[in-house]
Amino acid sequence: MQPEVIEQFTFRSGGKAVTCDAVIDTGATSTVITQSIVEALELQVIGEADAYLAGGRSARTTRHRCVIAWSIYEAQGFYSEHEVICLAAGGEVLIGFDFLSRHELKVDLANKGLIGTAPDAAIPLTGGGYVLNPPRGLVQRMNFERAQAAKPGEVLRPHPAWRFRIPTIVKDAT
Repeated sequence: MQPEVIEQFTFRSGGKAVTCDAVIDTGATSTVITQSIVEALELQVIGEADAYLAGGRSARTTRHRCVIAWSIYEAQGFYSEHEVICLAAGGEVLIGFDFLSRHELKVDLANKGLIGTAPDAAIPLTGGGYVLNPPRGLVQRMNFERAQAAKPGEVLRPHPAWRFRIPTIVKDAT
């Protein structure tokens, strides 16, 4: 059995937002949301479809449209509008291949998280995210402000270096 990878995602529609933990499911073609998310965002049904589940079972689903955002990296562009499905009896939110492929994300099982490629010159921030070409002192100021805004007992981890790989440029030797 493969260990679960869980990340926090935010779903948005019509000025409303729901943030929750979601299982990264590389075998799911589409992202799956719960009925409570559909109700909280007041999503309209845009169609129905049959979903084929693990174990060969099938289930009738409703289709909806909303924005999906990888919460800690939303400011860096890891959000997009998608058609999502809702399983009436489903209890888990699953992030499917639709979102992963759109943002070229991969699963890192060793660290139990998603990894992507950061732009050149990206400087990581405490608690997630990164900035590009910041003015002098900005990174220290932003990290200080994040630490000051933390709730009592909240753990602010340093940006995990494994989250984003800086692309390597291979020069032609000829």
